[in-house]
Amino acid sequence: MDKATAYGLEVYHELNDKINYYSDEPSELEEIKNRVKVLIEKLFDESENYRIQLEEFSIQLEAQVEELSKLYEELTAVLDIGKILHETLDPRKSMEKIIDRINDIILYEDIIVGEFSDYPPGKDFSILHADFNILDFQKTVDIIDYLSLSKKIKPLIFEKHPLTNEEIPIMFIPIESRMKAWGFFLFYGSKSGLFTAGNRKIMESIAEQIAFSYDTLDFLSKKIEQEKLDEQLRIASEIQKSLLPEKIPEFEDIEIEAFYRPAYDIGGDYYDVVDLGEKIFLVLADVSGKSVPAALIMTSFRSILRHELEKTSDLTTVVSNLNDYISKEIPQDRFVTSIFMMLDHKNRSIEMINCGHNPTLILKDDELLSFEAEYMPIGIMDGFIFESQKLKYDKDINIVLYTDGITEARNEESEEFEIERLTEIFTKNKDKSSKDIVNIIIKELDKFVGKASQHDDTTLMIIKSK
Repeated sequence: MDKATAYGLEVYHELNDKINYYSDEPSELEEIKNRVKVLIEKLFDESENYRIQLEEFSIQLEAQVEELSKLYEELTAVLDIGKILHETLDPRKSMEKIIDRINDIILYEDIIVGEFSDYPPGKDFSILHADFNILDFQKTVDIIDYLSLSKKIKPLIFEKHPLTNEEIPIMFIPIESRMKAWGFFLFYGSKSGLFTAGNRKIMESIAEQIAFSYDTLDFLSKKIEQEKLDEQLRIASEIQKSLLPEKIPEFEDIEIEAFYRPAYDIGGDYYDVVDLGEKIFLVLADVSGKSVPAALIMTSFRSILRHELEKTSDLTTVVSNLNDYISKEIPQDRFVTSIFMMLDHKNRSIEMINCGHNPTLILKDDELLSFEAEYMPIGIMDGFIFESQKLKYDKDINIVLYTDGITEARNEESEEFEIERLTEIFTKNKDKSSKDIVNIIIKELDKFVGKASQHDDTTLMIIKSK
């Protein structure tokens, strides 16, 4: 084998080993040359294919990098919006900054951000932000009304206007939490020609953050309002308690004990004991209704009553003047059931007026008497003339005044305590002190009611001779 053939064969083997094209050995120099040419062509073809593949891979890589860059920008925008909402808490005050960040990631023509005025959401809404070129307010109302009536308050992308079939892409994203739909984003027209599923996903994420911010703001607002209300009720409760006798006056031959427990923080029951020197004035009243409205009427009732007592000790005059004033000052659907009593303990006589109140139970020298209401409650009609009932006793007097929070108290079986049970406990313990009688009645009442809730104010007063 000459040198040329040997060299050619060496080149051939080197090339063929790289691409492994031929499986047999060439026999002549000419064949070696032809095979080398073929192998060189094959090698160039493979190189070109590899170059093309590299270019395609590079293009794909650039697209992926661009997609990742876009995704990064979107995620950064979502995080930025989260920070904005965290800083201000109120999404209404943050909306302009939020829109600035959305503008970086969504290529829209027009946008409107609305806050629904009612729930379930309808076409009534207020505008938080609007950038209009081709959209206007009425078109927005029409679209929202259509979505509301069609029960389509959900993330949607339209290629055409749902009402006019106009060739324009629309994206609707509700600002909705598990609590309620607070508002919406409406994108009208896209600079890129369409809105994508990716656009919808990223806006859903943003809307979810805004909805959570609404939920938080709503919770905090209600919490603050509740705390304000609780504080106001606490103050009102303290004021109301201050209107009741801090300490009942003590008398030589009469002992008086009272108990008061409101059903709520503020009640509508009232009692008072006033030492007028020769006489003792007593009152127990129950304002219709409960809580703050009843307490306000009670406050007015107490003020006028005290004012009248400073002018005269004549019971009929006091009650008549009180009724005239209260009738003019309180709403027509409100009234006050009351028992007024003037006790002359020196002369052992009682004068009383029952205005729509529970029967007054009196043990007079061991004789049980019940005095029913003779007149309508205070505050129903002015100009009414009252006359009192009078009663004398020889030695002992024992009186129980109460509101219907006692007799109408219910247990867990919805049975009422009733006046018969009160009368039995009262008479059975008549020889005990007024304080003991009050404690026994309240103990039996609580035992009867058990775990059932208190539905009305509970007030009790025992007056007895020593």
